[in-house]
Order: sequence, then C-alpha cells, then structure tokens
Amino acid sequence: MSIAKTILEAVPSLLCGAGKSLGLVVCCIGLGMILGIPIGIGHMFGSRWTRLLLWGFDSFFRGFPAIVLLFIFFFGIGSVPGLRLSPFVAAMLALGFRSAAYQGQIYRGTLAMIDQGQTDAARSIGMSKRQAIRHVLLPQALRLSIPGVANEYAVVLKDSALAFTVGVVELMSRGKFLATATRETLWVYAVVAAIYWGLTQGGFVVTGVLSNLTAIPGFGGKDGGDR
Repeated sequence: MSIAKTILEAVPSLLCGAGKSLGLVVCCIGLGMILGIPIGIGHMFGSRWTRLLLWGFDSFFRGFPAIVLLFIFFFGIGSVPGLRLSPFVAAMLALGFRSAAYQGQIYRGTLAMIDQGQTDAARSIGMSKRQAIRHVLLPQALRLSIPGVANEYAVVLKDSALAFTVGVVELMSRGKFLATATRETLWVYAVVAAIYWGLTQGGFVVTGVLSNLTAIPGFGGKDGGDR
C-alpha cells in the first residue's frame, strides 16, 4: 500500500478525532470563561478572604502539569463510588478548571487596565459598585480580553492532546492508533500536526475577526500574551 493511499484512508478517522478535540476545547474554554470571569472580578474587587480562596484555586490549577490534573480527575476523583466520570467529562473538568485559573488572570488584567475614573463616574450617577462592574467595566474588560482568550484557546488545544492518556478518543488518540496500525508513523503524525496547526490558525482567525468587530479606534491594544 502506498504512503499516499494510507494517508488518504487515514484522513476521515483523523478528522473525526479532530472534531472530538475541538468539542473538548470548546467545552473547556466555555467552562473556563464561566468560572474565569467571576474569578477575575473577585481578584479585583473581592474581600481579603475571597482573594485568598481564589489564590488557593489558582495555585492548585496553575501549579500542576495538565497531565497530572487529568490523572487526578479521572483516576482519583473519577474512582470515587457514585462519582464515576467518563474520560471526556474528566478531561473537560481538569482542563476547564485549569483554563479558568488562567482566564481569571486575563480578566483581572483587563479590568485593571480600565481607568478608575470610569468607576467613579458610574458611582457618581447613582450606580452601585456591582452595577458599575456589570454595565461599565465588564463589557470593556471582555472586549480587551479577546487576544488573551485567543492565546488561551491555542494552549488548551495543545493540552487537549494529552486527553488520550485517560481514554478520550480524540485526534492524538486516533493518530497513535493509525500510526501503529499502518507503521507509517512519520506521515500519520505529520497529518496530525497539520490538523492541529489548522485548528490553531482557525481559532486565531475567528478571534481576530471578533476583535476587529468589537474594536474601538484609538482605545485598547491588540497584542495577546503567552504563559
């Protein structure tokens, strides 16, 4: 069997795995955003005890490699009687909570970028602190966070390649199986790498368009950070 034929026959299976990987990443980013926004707000405006609790959350989920968290959730928490987790759910929780810890810092940073005068102005027209955060600060912080979230998407996508270690049949898992079955290791993994590259660049394109649509000329930068 020629290499070209082998690769062509492998592509549908790899694309199916890519769909599973993308689904996992979307769930992780979504969970990270749902938790990360209040985490960022808590870091900026919470009480001393709130900030201490959030520091503990951050230090745990940012302090361990992703693969260790995957094992903790699947082989540890997932083995508790009555609390069994499927491979996908365990991976989503482990990587989603990890993303929440990082996204919390993104939103914390963008909230800190907003001039204090805007909060003072909101309070001067009768808004409560909570209303000022919700209606004035948060919309701006979310817009400014787009480049950082784009970077987080790329990081979570790469972390998702570790999910095969707990049994998620995603892109890397299918690539490993096909490489073993066909013995065309180099070419199969080259296609896997190309698919990951395409998914990464596609995410950058989507977030770039979103950033341009929400941009205010002369206000806010477009540069994203890295870990």
